[in-house]
Amino acid sequence: MSSSSKTNSKPKASTKTKKSATKSTSSKTKESTSKKKSTTKKATTGKTRTVTKSVKEKPVKSITQDNNSVIVEKTLISIERLGDQTFALSPFSQYYDDWLVNLRRTVAEFEADSNVKNDEDFTKQNEQALSDIQATLTKLRTQEATFAEDEKTLFKTKQDLKGLDADYIKKKHELNNKHDIDTEHLTTQIKTLENDIENQVKIKFSFFQFSAKKTAANKLEQTKQSLKETRNQLETALQNFTVEQNKLQDNYTSKKQELTSKADALRNSTEQLEIDTSKEARKEICARLNSIIKEQILTI
Repeated sequence: MSSSSKTNSKPKASTKTKKSATKSTSSKTKESTSKKKSTTKKATTGKTRTVTKSVKEKPVKSITQDNNSVIVEKTLISIERLGDQTFALSPFSQYYDDWLVNLRRTVAEFEADSNVKNDEDFTKQNEQALSDIQATLTKLRTQEATFAEDEKTLFKTKQDLKGLDADYIKKKHELNNKHDIDTEHLTTQIKTLENDIENQVKIKFSFFQFSAKKTAANKLEQTKQSLKETRNQLETALQNFTVEQNKLQDNYTSKKQELTSKADALRNSTEQLEIDTSKEARKEICARLNSIIKEQILTI
């Protein structure tokens, strides 16, 4: 019994020893794990600080240059697009104001958003370019207004030409009618006189009494004189008709030539209304502005 008791007591001591060892091992494991976590945490913290430090130390100038590059590219493209813009319909001056406002806005936005806004020489060059194109557009607007007036004058000139043709035809018809009436009257009168003369000649050589023959002879002379005068009148009428006809023709030809020449000149002028004469000037000034900007960014 006593021996058995001793035997039983030994395992208990061993169990305690094992438990103690297990606790010790567990404690060491926890301590080791804790150390590893601490080490890992420190390492991680160190890396985080290093990254943070790297971000903070990125050059500010590089960011500014990147922003300027984007602004410059955007501005150059916008200005070039404005230089290539084509206006759809005449009068083309109706588009000038909006186009110029867009160009000024583009330049102003570039000066405001980039780091060249305080460069007085750059601003001065831009303003001079914008002032030049504004003066050009003002001149072209006045020119276009003149062309528009020429178009109205051309319309009136064409109407005058039609009126001239109608008036010539009318007067020519009246002259021909008058000539026909006059010549017909004189021709009829001449035939009548010629018949009278023929009858009076018969009487002159008839067996009438001397006094009757003498009267017939006198009347024959008068009739011959009337015939001569009437024939002269007919000849004069024919001559006058030719003169009047030539005068009418010459007057008509002269006026028509004058109006036709005027119409041709006006037509050449009004054809300019269908051409956007501002396109070349606008393209040139946009190229000039882009050149100024490119030169300026080299000094940034």
